[in-house]
Amino acid sequence: MIDERSRKKLMVEHSRLLNAADVDGLLGLYADEVTFEDPVGADQRSGRDALRAHFEEFVRAGVRETLGDPVAGQDGKHVLAPASAVMDYLPKGPGFAERGWITAPDDPTGKRITWNYVLMLRTGKGGAITELKALWGRSDLAVTD
Repeated sequence: MIDERSRKKLMVEHSRLLNAADVDGLLGLYADEVTFEDPVGADQRSGRDALRAHFEEFVRAGVRETLGDPVAGQDGKHVLAPASAVMDYLPKGPGFAERGWITAPDDPTGKRITWNYVLMLRTGKGGAITELKALWGRSDLAVTD
């Protein structure tokens, strides 16, 4: 287990690496047996290969995440933070529309997706992230210019 301050720093580093489009750096924060759910309620996926594909989609869309102040759980494992992000509508937007999470624009050119969520990371022995969950609902997403 890692202390509260270290878990908070881990969360900030996660966001920094995502914004830097450093997928390899991000994966370096995670355990091999990682599980993740984004959004919570979607199918749970596991493994670094699946997580790589997940992060690479967001990087291709030019995601920019703004992280709020992380809060560490007293259990020695969890850290959560409110976050917001913006990314290009393509390539992920059509999949969001197919799931009914957003309404597809008539012309996706120049459109962006914005959303608010809570990010949760759980750490294991040695401080690697073993679980990632992003909690958000349809009302937290919007298509903008």
